[in-house]
Amino acid sequence: MATTSHALAVKSLNNSSGHRRFVFKTFSQRIEEIDLDVYRSLDPLKDEPISSFFLDFLVEYRELNTAEDFISFYEEMLPLVQTLPRIILHKQLIITSLLSRLQLKGRLSLEPILRSIAALSRDLLEDFLP
Repeated sequence: MATTSHALAVKSLNNSSGHRRFVFKTFSQRIEEIDLDVYRSLDPLKDEPISSFFLDFLVEYRELNTAEDFISFYEEMLPLVQTLPRIILHKQLIITSLLSRLQLKGRLSLEPILRSIAALSRDLLEDFLP
């Protein structure tokens, strides 16, 4: 049950005078009250380029796959794929290395190598076809 102290606490929430304490506002009135400042952002500008799908894939699969072939591929590729411009610059070397690792000896590395080809194609887009 509500006591008089509860009733006083609820009444003290609204301190405005007058009988029209709560007024309905239309959607357009509420939109007009919103203050947006799109020219200022609290986030600092990023100096480094955007990460790539290929790098994200390599880092993720390095933890999932411990096959010797894939680890050697990871160590060989990591310096070449730190940014998207570096991937584009070294694309021929990366593709050659990927194709050379498509062999039946490293069966445990075959799936990550094939998936890395797909991740590389997402980064290179039209440049992947030639």
